[in-house]
Parts: sequence; structure tokens; C-alpha cells
Amino acid sequence: MDIADFEDILRAGESSTVEFKRCGGNPEHDTYETICSFANHAGGAIFLGVKDDGTVLGVPEKSALSIERNIANVTGQPQSFSPTLFVETERFQYDGKTVIRIWVPPTSSVFRYKGQIWDRVADADRRIDGEMQITQMYIRKQNIFTEQHIYPGLSFEDLDSNLIARIRAMVESKTPDHPWGGMDDQGFVA
Repeated sequence: MDIADFEDILRAGESSTVEFKRCGGNPEHDTYETICSFANHAGGAIFLGVKDDGTVLGVPEKSALSIERNIANVTGQPQSFSPTLFVETERFQYDGKTVIRIWVPPTSSVFRYKGQIWDRVADADRRIDGEMQITQMYIRKQNIFTEQHIYPGLSFEDLDSNLIARIRAMVESKTPDHPWGGMDDQGFVA
């Protein structure tokens, strides 16, 4: 992470897409609630080793790799996250202290952490229990991601034939007798 960008983030403070967390030898459970809420909202960055007021405390250097592994393991376990979630971590030094950034991408899925749905409201994580709130989350996510949209003006000529060939090759490498292998390009995208 670029130090100037990090300093800008520290000055701006927490927001709907940035969260600061203290962190000792392991992330606290509320770190995973924030990961879940970011994934269910617009994505974001969590900085471990930073107090709410932006004071950088750092994480123990000897624990940094263990913390990163813990994050990958917990977000990748179906017992913890449903569906499982891939997040990126980045470790960097600021004023001689180790900070870990967790990048949570925006997604089209609705996630649960230990059976609970979390969403981001302003700079807070809120547990979502109501059926109407959950429905609204699904609708919001459906309208954000392009894979859920139909584009009536799009024609076959607008598509990249090289990309179609790459996708077909990837599918055939995993499943040699996949039906897409025998289709022409127009049948493949229809």
C-alpha cells in the first residue's frame, strides 16, 4: 500500500468502506462481522493494528503471518462463512509498525458469518434479521452486478471472440466432454 494513500485514509477516518481494528495475536470476532458486512454491501478495506481514532498501534510482527492465515482460513470455511469468501491481505510498515490491510471485494452474493447476515450502515456493522431487510439486500445486490442484467441492445458482434475461445478452452480442459466444446460461438453465447 502506498504510504501517502494510507495517510489520506487515516485523515479521512472510518467510513462505510473503511474500518480500523486493533489486533493482538489474532483477529477478534468483530473483524469477521465487518468482513461479512463489507461483502454484503459495497466491499471495503479493514486495517488491522489501527485504533478507531486513526492511531497506528500495529500488530505484533511475529503474529502477522498467523493473522493473515487465520483470516484466509476463517473466510474459507463453510462453517464460518456461507458462502465462503475470498479476501486479500496486504502487510505493510507504517512508522515502524506492522499494519495488515484486508481487502473485501464487492460481490453479488449475500454472505452469512456464523449463520448471521451483517450489513454496513454508515460506519457500523449491523446484524440483519428482518425478512424485509434481507429481501432488500438481495434486490440491492441484484441491481448492482451486471451478470444479473439483460442488455437488449447487445448483439453477438459486440462480444470478443478471443474471450469466447478462452472460456471454451478452460471448460474443456476441466471437462473434455462438456457440451460447450461442440458448439459454435453463437450457440455458446445463446
